[in-house]
Amino acid sequence: MSGSSGAKLPLGGFDATTVGIGCMVGGGIFVVLPPVANAAGFALAASLALAALVAYCTAASTFLLSAGLRISGHRNAGGTARSAARVLLGPYMGFFTGWTMVCALVTSAAVLALTFGLYVVPDQARPAAAGAALAATALNLFGLQRSTWVIRFVLAFVIGVLGFGVVVAFNEAGGPPPQPGVLEEAESTTGLLRGAAFAFFAFAGYARLAAGGFRVRAPERNLPRAIPASIIVALLLYLLVALSLITWFQGPAGLAASVTPLREPVAAVGLGIGTGAVAIAAGAASLCGVWVLVEGSARTAAAMAGDGDLPRVFAHAGRKRSVPWPAVAAAGAAVVVLVLTISLGTLLGLACFALLLHAAITNLCGYSLEHRRWYTPRAVNLAGLAGALVTALSLPPLAIVLMLIVLVFGLVVRLTFRRSGAAPPTDGISPPRPDRR
Repeated sequence: MSGSSGAKLPLGGFDATTVGIGCMVGGGIFVVLPPVANAAGFALAASLALAALVAYCTAASTFLLSAGLRISGHRNAGGTARSAARVLLGPYMGFFTGWTMVCALVTSAAVLALTFGLYVVPDQARPAAAGAALAATALNLFGLQRSTWVIRFVLAFVIGVLGFGVVVAFNEAGGPPPQPGVLEEAESTTGLLRGAAFAFFAFAGYARLAAGGFRVRAPERNLPRAIPASIIVALLLYLLVALSLITWFQGPAGLAASVTPLREPVAAVGLGIGTGAVAIAAGAASLCGVWVLVEGSARTAAAMAGDGDLPRVFAHAGRKRSVPWPAVAAAGAAVVVLVLTISLGTLLGLACFALLLHAAITNLCGYSLEHRRWYTPRAVNLAGLAGALVTALSLPPLAIVLMLIVLVFGLVVRLTFRRSGAAPPTDGISPPRPDRR
């Protein structure tokens, strides 16, 4: 591992696809299926497919924005959507986009930290989650980043354990496959949308691949292939795992009632072999996820601080490593507080709403671009925008209200305490041309 990615060789198409799958197939699969099953019931597969569609549309918009920023020479710091929103929609919308991403990443890190605790130390889940958050913060403070070989190793191990769990779940199921019941149409539609909103959490890693053109060889050729390929592979894996668990639990109701659904089927193997393998896989995937999310939130906060959107202290970096340590420490502390005070279900709702709202802004920015590729028509941006908004608004009202309070509070503070007489920071970016609006 290295604290810098500058010396890494560019990835080819196959490697980029592998990294994309590795960014999505992580701790999310160990935690999202019960709430998706609770919301969607037997429409769980449709919810997963809808979430994958929204993820693909948003990934296409992210790629389009990243390529546009790269070609025009604009600085892409603290997130592609944030940088694009500053150029296309103005500095205040840039702040709101960045603040939404910070909140999404911090709450997502808290979800994965609790996942670590529930699978690794179920009797002391919250203290273990806090320990995972502190460990991830320490890794970032030392300037360590998750390299490609770590992604591949964790991905191979997680897929192997998931495959083992699927086989066990199908073979050890106690009865015939459950049959879908008759659902009322209104409840089915609402549940499907809410299930898709929760399932979106498992696909949220798409952004790291879609915005990583500088890490991919010939990105204009390789990324348009790697993005849909990685999302399709992740979707197929999730569908297989979900079907096996529904079979094991004899219906979505049993799956919805489980806190750690992937532990229960493999416990039937005996000798603790299966349970230990699942715990290791869930722990490794979740810890890597917290590691990356804390780093991502800190980088975004540091970029916002450099633009004057957050206190300048968050942009401070150490002398030996370009690590914004105040932002890393603040993000880690926030994750620790969240895992010790808020339930997993509420945290997941908060994270999904912020992620979907950020996805909606990304698709809106993508729609406003004039120069496009043939495979990213405006219909893709509109589909992503509509899908993100509709699914976000289907989440539990408590999660929506709480996250809106946090987001609006940040925006009010930004507007209230703006330095008098200071011109809006532009990062040297010229105002957008009229034909790009």
